[in-house]
Amino acid sequence: MSYLEILTGAFVLVLILLVMMLVKNRKLKTEISVLKEVLAVKDTTILNFEASRVAVKDVIENLSAHEEVMALVEAGESRTEISEKMGIPVNKIELIIKFDKIKKEKHL
Repeated sequence: MSYLEILTGAFVLVLILLVMMLVKNRKLKTEISVLKEVLAVKDTTILNFEASRVAVKDVIENLSAHEEVMALVEAGESRTEISEKMGIPVNKIELIIKFDKIKKEKHL
């Protein structure tokens, strides 16, 4: 065997290895993009669960004020007025009202 045949064989072997590595690299890129999408969905789900947990916690904390808030709403007072009277933030007043609507829909 001559040096030229050995070099040609080595070159072909390196070329085959290079092509195999490029194919594997493409597959890995595809897998990485799929994993990034899964990770984004997981993060969104966790954020939604945390937001739900906080909302439920707020409703539970303000459940004692539920009847009084709903009585004031039915009396025609605005959320801002109720907030000022009871010392509860407007967003919590809105949560109590939403909770009441869900509760009424569930009983229908």
